[in-house]
Amino acid sequence: MTNGAADPVELAIFQSAVHSIAEEMGAALRRTALSPNIKERRDYSCAVFDGQGRVIAMGDHMPVHLGSMPMSVQAAIAAIDFAPGDIAILNDPYAGGTHLPDITMVLPVFVPDHNKPAFYVCNRAHHADVGGRFAGSMVRRPRFFRRAFASSRAHRPRGKVDARCST
Repeated sequence: MTNGAADPVELAIFQSAVHSIAEEMGAALRRTALSPNIKERRDYSCAVFDGQGRVIAMGDHMPVHLGSMPMSVQAAIAAIDFAPGDIAILNDPYAGGTHLPDITMVLPVFVPDHNKPAFYVCNRAHHADVGGRFAGSMVRRPRFFRRAFASSRAHRPRGKVDARCST
């Protein structure tokens, strides 16, 4: 590339390569899932974002997830000072969440010798057991719901992601 103008062929190759990353993320999620909501219903979405949280590529998954996913990534970036091995988990409807059972995970990608993430990868998947009194149940009484379960703002769980577990 010269003169700051993008070569259309190089741009198309880059676009396809990054889109395939989001697609492969979805394939790995489906392949390793135990939940029928993910494995059979395919109720999940994956995307790649740049270091500022702007969308680079989205897999061909659930449009309702993908439309609001950038807000969730921005909320996670604003709430957490990410370090290598961290992950943010959220389902807050005021921060891009769709509904409470759709849980979003935002993972920063660091490159060597940099202390800020170069990219973020994100997935959102439907989990059946969120908000009910018993496993597999639904919220039936609003009073119980308000008292016992509040949406999760972006937070960093204790511990680190073990890279050896990824496939």
